[in-house]
Amino acid sequence: MNPWLGVILMLTALGAWMVVLRLFQSLAQPHPEVVRKLMHVGMGLTVLAFPWLFDEVWPVVLVIALSLGLLATVRFVSGPRSQLGSVLGGVARKSLGEFYFAISVAALFVLSRGQPYANILYCVPLLVLALADAVAALIGVAYGRLQYTTVDGNKSAEGSTAFFLAAFFSVHVPLLLATDVGRAETLLIALIVGFLIMLFEAIAWRGLDNLFIPLVCFLILKIYLGPPCMDLTALLARAAALLALFVFLLIWRHRSTLDAGGVLAAALVGYLAWALGDWRWLVFPTALFLTYTLLSPRTEFNSRRVHNVHAVVSVSAAGLIWLFLARTLNRPELMLPYAIAFAANLAIIGMARLRHDYPQRSPTAILAACIVKGWLILFVPFALIAEFSPSPIACGFAALAGVATAALLFHATQPGMEDCATDTPRWLRQAGSSALGSTLGLIPLYFF
Repeated sequence: MNPWLGVILMLTALGAWMVVLRLFQSLAQPHPEVVRKLMHVGMGLTVLAFPWLFDEVWPVVLVIALSLGLLATVRFVSGPRSQLGSVLGGVARKSLGEFYFAISVAALFVLSRGQPYANILYCVPLLVLALADAVAALIGVAYGRLQYTTVDGNKSAEGSTAFFLAAFFSVHVPLLLATDVGRAETLLIALIVGFLIMLFEAIAWRGLDNLFIPLVCFLILKIYLGPPCMDLTALLARAAALLALFVFLLIWRHRSTLDAGGVLAAALVGYLAWALGDWRWLVFPTALFLTYTLLSPRTEFNSRRVHNVHAVVSVSAAGLIWLFLARTLNRPELMLPYAIAFAANLAIIGMARLRHDYPQRSPTAILAACIVKGWLILFVPFALIAEFSPSPIACGFAALAGVATAALLFHATQPGMEDCATDTPRWLRQAGSSALGSTLGLIPLYFF
């Protein structure tokens, strides 16, 4: 098809669907979430046609750019907003989901070009986003009774279960019908992808699920489909590890300070550590999770479940960056700064807890004790499982210096240590401090 004709058809279809939904909203007065999700379903199913309409990237980018302009006009300009704005913004929570949706479509089209199973890598993530997300929202609104708390408000177990089922079939059926992947493999891939994407949907906030879901789905499918396709044994191992990790965190959650969204985020971090690395890379986030509440006596105050997904992202961000670099650069020795990042966070958490519980104690003594504890708890397992290329002694001193640097930096920049806040600036300071301290782990790797 002539690309300009395709652009016109796409824009006409998207605009017409928005008008139809506005008429439906005026006549039937459905729940605002119904209209909003119908908009997403219509958008998702319409843009599935991109690979069959366009051979080049520029028409897709043009359609997405013009669509973003249309969405921004409807959202922010008073005239169009009064006519069509309720189609996008009828729900009470703040969200930029439709903008993330459009961006993810363009990203998927670009990333999938030239890949084996290119159409599958493009269409399946969009099907999951369009169908599973809508089903979850509508089931949650109508039948959600078992509520859990996330940073974006309450969600329901019924909605998450509906999301998993819709995501499973959105992956399984296309793989079964349009690829030569074995039946057992398609089943396991669909189960793993459905479960992981369900976790991402549960912890996303302000519409970021419209960005996370398709891109994460694309990445997982690309890894599993190969070529060569991951074999049945490896897929079984990954499914078993994911299930075991999730069950363990559900059992242990009452000993932590994480809310429901934080527990789901911790499960994702653990799986990424194991899947991108191996069992050794899982040791360090697991050790932090098991020990951070033991650095101070448990009280009613410090046992409250007040830490959400932002806390988990802050604590794991530096480590996951090192893991990503180790995997992409094939540098397993980067396990040292990876371990230091988690040790630094353990020291910072212990310092915050003890400064609140024992305000009369010397801040210097608490700082020193937490640095040593964080270093010992995570460097000892590193010394046992890592394959040293530099001197173990040099690694030990670098780890201690990295933990101390991170703890000192956080102590110097965080106001009100006696009642340490759990707001976004605190988590940014903690993530930045641990990231900077962990870079000292590069010294023994390149200079000894």
